[in-house]
Amino acid sequence: MEDWFDPVRDLFDVDHIQDTVRLLVVGAGRVGWAFILMAVSHGLRWIRLIEPDWVSRRNYASGFGEVGTGLEKTTFVGNELMRQSPRISFEASTTPLTVNDTTAFQSWLPLSTHVALFIDSFEVAAHLATLAYAERPCIYAAVLEQGRTGEAAWSVPGQTPCLNCTARLAEKRGAQGGQTALVDVVSTVSVAFRQFMGLCLVDRRGFDHFRPFVDPRSCLALVVNRPGGFVETGKSDVPAGVRLVQVVDGHGRGPSCPTCRGYRP
Repeated sequence: MEDWFDPVRDLFDVDHIQDTVRLLVVGAGRVGWAFILMAVSHGLRWIRLIEPDWVSRRNYASGFGEVGTGLEKTTFVGNELMRQSPRISFEASTTPLTVNDTTAFQSWLPLSTHVALFIDSFEVAAHLATLAYAERPCIYAAVLEQGRTGEAAWSVPGQTPCLNCTARLAEKRGAQGGQTALVDVVSTVSVAFRQFMGLCLVDRRGFDHFRPFVDPRSCLALVVNRPGGFVETGKSDVPAGVRLVQVVDGHGRGPSCPTCRGYRP
């Protein structure tokens, strides 16, 4: 039986992704749901999702459409993934995560190879990233300033600062989310996805396509709204409107905390 991602097999090691990558996702809003769709279309077959929210008019812009109204987001995501392929292993939890209660997250963390955080509360995301830092590569992405800017940061145990340190460097930290412009969501998801693919494909076929996004010295990307959308510049595969931030200098010095002290890029 063919997979819908067979056309991209010549571009990178799809078999490695489908056989070995296991992704724990927290948050299935507009950024998280778009990221999940992009990941499964490139071979991902194992997903665990934590999302307590449900689809309503209040969050209609999350990308689920009228058909999802009234459903828990986890139910909608599961139905859609099953419709695309019954071979995707998907389980979900609707238990809310807080700084004081991360039970659902910690129960799935040992089973996962990568973690992706797409939640509004940066304090909770930073706490989860701290729990994951010693064990798993982690990605955090969010749209800020009501859709005017976005950010995507990543961490690898022992090689980069933790996300609690890195993501706090983003400009306008503390800005509130809200209704998001589609161009920013697409741009932010695209950057986060390239980071994810780079982390999955180290030393594998196709890694060069994503290499600029997983330089351990530049583990933060800022995305700005540009007229005309997300345009390729032809320079190092980094699109216009994306600024890769050098978090760690040439001497290996960067932000650190008790969680990530001693990393070596």
